[in-house]
Amino acid sequence: MSRLARIFQIKHFLLLNAAIWLCAGTISTTVYYSLARDWNIAYTLRDSIRHPLAMVLAFWILSFVVFDLFIATRHYHRRWFGLFHFAMSVLFGVAHKALSYLSGLLLERLFLPQETKTWQELIILWKHTWFDITLGVAVYWVILLILMALENRHRYRNERLVAYDLRNQLSEGQLNQMKLQMQPHFLFNALNTIAMMVRKNSQDAALSMLSSLSEMLRNSLSRSRQAFIPLKDELQLIDQYLIIEKARYQDRLTVKQHIQPEALDMQVPNLILQPIVENAFKHGISQSIEPAQLVISISLENNKVIMEVFNTGNQLPEGWQLQSHQGIGLRNTTNRLMQFYQGNFKFQITEREDGVLVRIVLPQVNKLQ
Repeated sequence: MSRLARIFQIKHFLLLNAAIWLCAGTISTTVYYSLARDWNIAYTLRDSIRHPLAMVLAFWILSFVVFDLFIATRHYHRRWFGLFHFAMSVLFGVAHKALSYLSGLLLERLFLPQETKTWQELIILWKHTWFDITLGVAVYWVILLILMALENRHRYRNERLVAYDLRNQLSEGQLNQMKLQMQPHFLFNALNTIAMMVRKNSQDAALSMLSSLSEMLRNSLSRSRQAFIPLKDELQLIDQYLIIEKARYQDRLTVKQHIQPEALDMQVPNLILQPIVENAFKHGISQSIEPAQLVISISLENNKVIMEVFNTGNQLPEGWQLQSHQGIGLRNTTNRLMQFYQGNFKFQITEREDGVLVRIVLPQVNKLQ
């Protein structure tokens, strides 16, 4: 693989370059033949050797010089880069004019019984056609601009890949942080409930809750490291969490779920609902001795996934704002949503007469991208 092929990540770059100049020569020959036929002028292989075939051959040979000059100067300051290549483009035009005449002469000696022009005639022709140098200058800059565009494309792709990797690493770190954050608080409450059941000689209930706690922790710790998972997998962990909370609150807690079946296969960020549901218990339901209610609603509407978590209990403190009063769990959640959706989402926390509603609206994703 050539150096340019490695830089641009384009396989067989030099073969592609040769194919482009071959096509250019073929197209030019066809055009000249068509024009000659329209003007009733004889046009044979003898006429095409010097122009355009020799001209295109010279461009192909000198294109390697442009490649080497670009590689050598690609890290120059923009000003010096432009000045250097302006000078080189003029030299390129002169070199191309000389090389095209020379290659035309050699091709004629190879394929024709006699050259169409002698050296002396070529020198005279050179003096009268010096303006042809401008064509070489123009081609030089076309080649250079294509190389610059390919480099910018490759750099942009690399930057996107690096940014994607960093975003995944950050999201994974936040995901692990959320797991570690949720477990101590939840474990403390769950173990207290199990201890209370043991003191009341409710061994069967304690064993059942201990089994549920073990299953949930196992699933949580072995949770996929993927940034997105199907919504049904997210709800499975929520259901395991709610089994334990129902055992804690018993008849005082009512849980309702309104899940649109079509939404179950939608892809959502991993652990997007868990901190929301936990906050509903931590800051709402647990702060009141009245009968509590938790309602989880998920639906699809206008290519959006709408997730709502409502809980009764304490309302938001006076003057509460999401931007300035969010805790670690909500901050991690909103940061991850910003990374994944770049602002194309809604995250709202509002008061209701008897509780608090969290509403998340995400773009509909049917499968992993």
